[in-house]
Amino acid sequence: MKPIARVPYGVLYVLIAIFATGAARADWTYTYTDDFETNKAETDSCLHSVFRTEDVTPLPGPYLYYLSGNQGRGLGFVDDQDRPAELGYCFPIDPTQSQRVVKGTLEIDVSFPSNATMSQWEPGFLSYRISSNGMTWSDPVSLGSGRHSLPVSSPEGTCYITFSGARAVIDNLRVSLHSPAATIRVPASFATIQAAIDAAGHGDVIEVSPGTYSGPGNRDIDFRGKAITVRSTNGAAGTIIDCGPTSAATRDGHRGFYFHSGEGYDSVLSGFTIRTGRIFGTQVPSSASNWTRSASHPIGGGIYCEFSSPTIADCVIVDCGAEIGGGIGIVGGAPTLSNCTIRDCVAGGFGTTATGGRGGGIGLLGQSDATIVNCTIEGNAAYYDSLGGGLYCWESVATVAGTRISGNVAPGSLIGGGAYCGGSGADVTFRNCVFSTNAASAGAGLFAEWKSSFGPSSRRTRVTVVNCTIAGNQLSGASGSSAGGIQSSGVDILVRSSIVWGNSGAALTMVDPVLRDPVAYSNVQGGYSGEGNTNQDPLFANEWGEDYRLQSQYGRYNPTSRAWVSDGRQSPCIDAGDPSESVGDEPLPNGGRINMGAYGGTRQASKSPEYAVYHVDGATGRDWNNGLSRTYAFRTIQAAVNAARNGDTVLVWPGVYTLSPAEEVTFNRKAITVQSAADAAVIVATKGYAFSFWGAESSRSVVANFVITGSGQGAIFCDQGASPTLRNLTIVRNDHGIAAYGGADPDIVNCILWENSTGDLFGCKARYSCVQQGTGDKNAGNISVDPLFADLDNGDFHLKSRYGRYVAEWDEWVTDSVLSPCIDAGDPDHSPRAERTPNGNRINMGAYGGTPYASLSGWPPF
Repeated sequence: MKPIARVPYGVLYVLIAIFATGAARADWTYTYTDDFETNKAETDSCLHSVFRTEDVTPLPGPYLYYLSGNQGRGLGFVDDQDRPAELGYCFPIDPTQSQRVVKGTLEIDVSFPSNATMSQWEPGFLSYRISSNGMTWSDPVSLGSGRHSLPVSSPEGTCYITFSGARAVIDNLRVSLHSPAATIRVPASFATIQAAIDAAGHGDVIEVSPGTYSGPGNRDIDFRGKAITVRSTNGAAGTIIDCGPTSAATRDGHRGFYFHSGEGYDSVLSGFTIRTGRIFGTQVPSSASNWTRSASHPIGGGIYCEFSSPTIADCVIVDCGAEIGGGIGIVGGAPTLSNCTIRDCVAGGFGTTATGGRGGGIGLLGQSDATIVNCTIEGNAAYYDSLGGGLYCWESVATVAGTRISGNVAPGSLIGGGAYCGGSGADVTFRNCVFSTNAASAGAGLFAEWKSSFGPSSRRTRVTVVNCTIAGNQLSGASGSSAGGIQSSGVDILVRSSIVWGNSGAALTMVDPVLRDPVAYSNVQGGYSGEGNTNQDPLFANEWGEDYRLQSQYGRYNPTSRAWVSDGRQSPCIDAGDPSESVGDEPLPNGGRINMGAYGGTRQASKSPEYAVYHVDGATGRDWNNGLSRTYAFRTIQAAVNAARNGDTVLVWPGVYTLSPAEEVTFNRKAITVQSAADAAVIVATKGYAFSFWGAESSRSVVANFVITGSGQGAIFCDQGASPTLRNLTIVRNDHGIAAYGGADPDIVNCILWENSTGDLFGCKARYSCVQQGTGDKNAGNISVDPLFADLDNGDFHLKSRYGRYVAEWDEWVTDSVLSPCIDAGDPDHSPRAERTPNGNRINMGAYGGTPYASLSGWPPF
């Protein structure tokens, strides 16, 4: 299966790789196991959803949790509002294996239990994706119950897998990898690389010692269609294929490798420098349909893939040239280029006149389908009247991910300095790429046009640009209406979560795009219409040094020191990308939303503000603690609120919190959430209000899962436009329930207001709540019937249930003869995910709704 580009998909991404070679022996082995009885998954995974502590009511968002006790063993996946939980690994955990083909298996147990903590009323699922590089991914594959053995492999020594699931449990993870041992060695076994290949059979591994290899047998190397691996022992820096000498006068040219016999992904070339390749001439067949295979085609000065699909990894192609694809030329094949550098190569100028040239670095044509991942295409050139200084893609498909395309130029007219895309059916996706310091007369960063040899009936060119940075590109000559960033004409183009900044001329010029709004959630200098677009200095780390990572006060990766550093400013492009895209591999804290730019969704994404979780425990806490764990909890709620910043959460542990007359809890305009941590805490304000909002707080100021009782004036007071979210509260036997003045408009949902002396609601309305008196509009899902508390007079406000009710005093579940009308009566858009099952698949009203302490209901009818 050939990896494809990662597409927008709100799913957990699991990392593995699919490239295989055979060998009878191994010179490296690796084993990893986890039975999920410790926290290894949290420390060893490269991406994961939040791990929930079992006794804490989960915060919004998908989460993972360790099963314990009578639940059995394993790791559970719980979704939230159709967002699955995710767990991703990069094997080996401590990478010591590189520039080697590795292969093996991943074994895992999968189950979909139906018990007190996990329901299968809506069937759960678990899927996985695999990758050899963390950038291009296979399609998701679903896993059913049982033991699974998944094949994994990679040409680069690192395997990625990401699991995505809901209401699923995994257990007994075991990974076994090995690297096939060399079966043939050069020069020990054979004097030349070609002689070694000629002697090899399918599955053999040819290992080449350091040195410079030149002359016949060490250039124009042909795999002859064999599924073999040719690799260097010490990498590209010390293992050189010298294609010289070449002669323009005699048209005597040579390249490094020629793939033309239908080689597939299991034909692997790894760890070589290929230099001084030259192929002379300018004549190229007009189309792939009448193509004659020939090494003499002036395509691919360093490597030529002709209707072949090898894997080329960890190679450097330098100082090579041809009419098309100065470094690498591809016709009709589907090769994978991974972690390669193509630099100082040239397209054109190898005919009778110094003109022409397409794709100074890489050239694709003839309905190719290439994957280019984690590569560098820099310092390449094309001649006069040329197309694509770095990359040329004509009537072909390409996925280009994690690639830097920089400093590509031409001495004369050039269209598409970084890349040129065109022709019928051309479909190119750029993801997490940097286009910088390229120069051209039009589309200095990227140029795309709908122009084809098939005439007006041809399929439009399609170009997708996702999480890319296009910066510092320059127009050569008079700019006119040309764009220094991206220029397109008649193309089905889509730009998302990208940054186009600091280019000469216009940032974007799009003529006759297919989409009405082709650009969204992007930062475009000078502005561009479209949803989520902005026009602000992106605050690059070092624009002049071409470090386009984003400044962050909370953490930015410094590639020089290989450490995380902090800046004095925060880029506006952080947490500003397309909200429908997964945050992928972004390290925590990541704000739950992908960054704009080339590093968004990757391990080097700049960090978001770190939202803290503060704890309050009236029994053991002290207000001089830092509040960052239950062990060091605050004693009072107000102390935690005072410490919190926007986005933080305050968890209040069970107990009765009696407020002094001057101790009303006030949010002071902070956008924070204050909620019970487990079984609902009880708040008593004998003289005043329990909570007061005076500062125009918004819906992001949240109070949830409390019992408020015995308050002398009322439970909650809102004034001066304050509009907090008041969710799953039980407000009972206070002087008054909730009062709103001065334009305040709180969102009151899933609450129970009962036996409050002077009224339940004043100046405000509730929805999906049980309101005894006041404005409880029944059209908004409200009811006004006895909620059937367990023991109102003795302060037990759990709801009676024939199916099960929690008794905190005994830490047990009991049953009643009646069923509260507040069970399964909350907002149907609010998930009951933390409620024990059966939970009716709908949240309860009151303080315990949405928590593990909610009273049970029957199974929904079939």
